[in-house]
Amino acid sequence: MPVQAASLEILEKANVPAPQARAIVQAIEIEIAGAKETLATKQDILILRHEMAEMRAELRHELKTEIATLRGDLRSEMHAMRGDLRSEMHAIASGSLRQMYPAMLGQLAVLLGVAYFFVSHVPH
Repeated sequence: MPVQAASLEILEKANVPAPQARAIVQAIEIEIAGAKETLATKQDILILRHEMAEMRAELRHELKTEIATLRGDLRSEMHAMRGDLRSEMHAIASGSLRQMYPAMLGQLAVLLGVAYFFVSHVPH
């Protein structure tokens, strides 16, 4: 790594001996070189943005496909449940009618019995 002349001059003007000044400048350059490997550059950020945009588009496509599949599954299940619900409602209605007709006949018999009682036992 080349030693920066300007950095050496600044340290020599501060009365730092030349060998120590060179060592300080070299240590700083080594730290800067190490930081370049760990710090992200603008190019790194642009690459990352591009990769994220690709992943976002891919995820969006997968999500749309999955939602469409779920929508189809849900519609088929709802259609099947609609048929089951209709058959259950029909069964309930016919069961209610089977119970309602004997009850109505029983009430009619009681009313006829009460009417017969009044007609036969009440003097005119």
